[in-house]
Order: sequence, then C-alpha cells, then structure tokens
Amino acid sequence: MPPGAGGVMARARGNWGLLRDPTGHLRRQRDVWGDTFLVDAGGHRLLCVFSAEGIRCLYGYAEHEASFGLATFELIRRKVPDELFAGRRNTPHDLFGRQETERYLDNLEEAMAIEIDALGPDGQFEIFAECRRLGHRLGLGSWAGMEAASPRYMRQLVPLFDRLDGSEAFVRPARTLLTTATGKVRERRSMKGIERVVADIWAERQRLGVERDDFLSQLYRSFEDLPPGERDVQVARDLILIHMGSQSNLYAAVAWTLVNLLLHPDTLARVRAGEEGVLEECAYESIRLGQRSITLRRVLRPIDLDDGTRTYRVDPGVMIATMLSVTNTSAAPGLDHFDPAHYRGRRLAPSVVLPTKELVSTFGHGIHTCPAQRFSISAIVIAVRALVERFELEPRFTEALPRTRQIGGVARAERPCVVRYRARA
Repeated sequence: MPPGAGGVMARARGNWGLLRDPTGHLRRQRDVWGDTFLVDAGGHRLLCVFSAEGIRCLYGYAEHEASFGLATFELIRRKVPDELFAGRRNTPHDLFGRQETERYLDNLEEAMAIEIDALGPDGQFEIFAECRRLGHRLGLGSWAGMEAASPRYMRQLVPLFDRLDGSEAFVRPARTLLTTATGKVRERRSMKGIERVVADIWAERQRLGVERDDFLSQLYRSFEDLPPGERDVQVARDLILIHMGSQSNLYAAVAWTLVNLLLHPDTLARVRAGEEGVLEECAYESIRLGQRSITLRRVLRPIDLDDGTRTYRVDPGVMIATMLSVTNTSAAPGLDHFDPAHYRGRRLAPSVVLPTKELVSTFGHGIHTCPAQRFSISAIVIAVRALVERFELEPRFTEALPRTRQIGGVARAERPCVVRYRARA
C-alpha cells in the first residue's frame, strides 16, 4: 500500500496521544477519520480497522499472510532478552488441552488453599496486588510444580518474574525505554535467577526420589536429549514464557471479577447463594470490559482488506490493528456497563446483537483464540469463589477505572482498590 494510495486513506499522526491514552486517542481518531485510517507510531505503520467487515477480515487472515505471532513478538521483545525465544519446544497449545486443564484443577484448589492460609483470618489488601501474587501462585503451581507455589520458592520466584515481566511493554510502554537503555541487564539477571530456582526444584525431586506426573516432568522429558545443565536452562525458559503469558492477563482478570462483584452486591449475593453459571458469566463480562488489547497482524505478503466500503491492497510490513477497548463497549447498546446477563456461559447472550461476532472479544476468535481460555476461567472461578466464600469483604473504594496509558492485555486499575477482610462465620 503506497503512501497516500488512492488519495482516500486518511493518515492520523501522533505518538504522544497513543502513549498517554491509547483507547481515547483511537476513539477520537475514529470520530475524525472513520472506521479505517492510518497511524504512524513508534516506527510502525498501523492500518486501524473498526468496521464489522474490517475486523472480520483481520481475524480471518492466515498466519502466513498476516502474522499474529510476529506482531506480538515485536511488542514483548522490547522488554525481555532475545535469547529467551530461542529453542522453545513447549507452546501454550501443549499446555492447555482439555485433558491437561482437568489435571490442573486440583493444583488450582491446592494453590488457593495455600493463599487463603497466608492471608490469615483478617486484614486488608489491594486487590490487584493480591491477585498478582495469587496469579503467580496459581500459575507456578500448575506448570512449575506445587513446590514452586510454596512459600519457600514463591519468595524467590515472584520478585524475579516481576522484574522480567514482559507485559510491562504494553502496560507501561514508557518503561521499555529504560529497558533498552540498560541493555536488558536486569531482565537477564532475573532470567538467570529463575533458571537456578527451577533447577533447584528439579534437583530436590531427584534427590528425594519424588515422581510426579505434572507439567514440570513433561517439560524435562521434552528436553531429555540435552546435557543436564542445558536441560535445566531450556526447561526454565519454556516455563518463563508460559508464565509471563499467563501473568499478562490472568491476575488482572481475577482482580476485575472480584472488583465488579464487590461493586454489585446483588450479583455477589447470587454467587454466594451458589447460583450456577453466574460467576463464570461475571468473569467473561469483567474481561470484556477490562480488555485493553490492541490486536495486531503483521502483513507478510500483499493482501486485500475489505472494510465494507472499499478494498485496500496492503503491503508487507504494515500492521493491521484494532483495539478491543474501542469496540467491546460500543458495538451494541448497553455494552458500556457491567451486566453478567450479557453472557450465557462463554458466549454473548442472544440479546446482544452484533453485525459480526468479532466486534466483541474476550479470548480472541478463530485460529487465534487463546488456548488458555478454559484454564483461565477455571482459575478465576476457583480463586474468586474461595475468597468470597471464606471472607467478608469490605471495599474501601466506590469505583474502579482502567489504567489510561495501557495498550495491551487486560487493564490494570488506575488507582488502588483496597479491601478489608475478615473470616466469615
């Protein structure tokens, strides 16, 4: 697509607006230029699409035509060491099949019991900070072994993962400048630290003769052709990418589900009464409203994009983009507020009528649907149910707003959401 092709493609400029308020900036550009426009930002040309037909096209491209993987890689590689991506053998699709997810459920329950015990009978916590710690415990217990979820190893692993956190590249984009300026020194130290802890967990199992048929054992089997030291490193790096992917969204989704229940006492009462399906629908609704993902496809070969008004020829190198926070709340009447009735199970209710289903997204669509969807919803339901059944929760906030500057993932909160808790009778 040559510059100014056809003289009809408007070009909206402004890196600063995207950094300060990505959602608001793209909404304003849409008001000015319509549903299809260009944004030149950060060395990338973004072809932004918001019409039903344009978004359907975006989700319909094959990976070899317009790549989701390469676009995502370009976002997170700014924050994490490049060598972390070399030699990977275990993908999220290996991790989150139906049978594997069933196996993780006991781990989730056990990890949640450890967290409840750590909280004690009363106190207070900030919801997103607590859910971040909880997300570490749920994730590490599932794929790094229950040892990793114990206090002994959590104390070592959590600070390391927090310093390495790839989601910072889109939650706080400006911080990637510091990462670049320092040559990712802190991130490499954290990666090496995690490699040592994972090696210690495995060595202790071998020393004690412990055999567990869990994902950590599966990882070690997949690298059994390597020398012991290199095997430890490659297993740890598979774990790092999987856990960072989980932490980019899971803990924030748990947090928003809990926040929305506390702000809607009638819905919380239905959950405590055991009404089937309500908590799952709250989770999907919370993710829908919390989404700040910019969905990208990096064009690899010349393709056509039909936005419903005209067809554009798009050249390699262009990023086709849409932002879920723009469409998720505007695609149909009533979607601008929280209401679990918007969902029936994991699907939008029949009352929510859309020109195309892709206009609203929680876990993606088509071949790029998140493979962790079933695991994530199970984790949210188990975690939130345990908290609301165990504790009386008194919110010290009256509203919660998403972080304005975030461009990617499920939103973090703009301000702290503090809760007082005490054990229920």
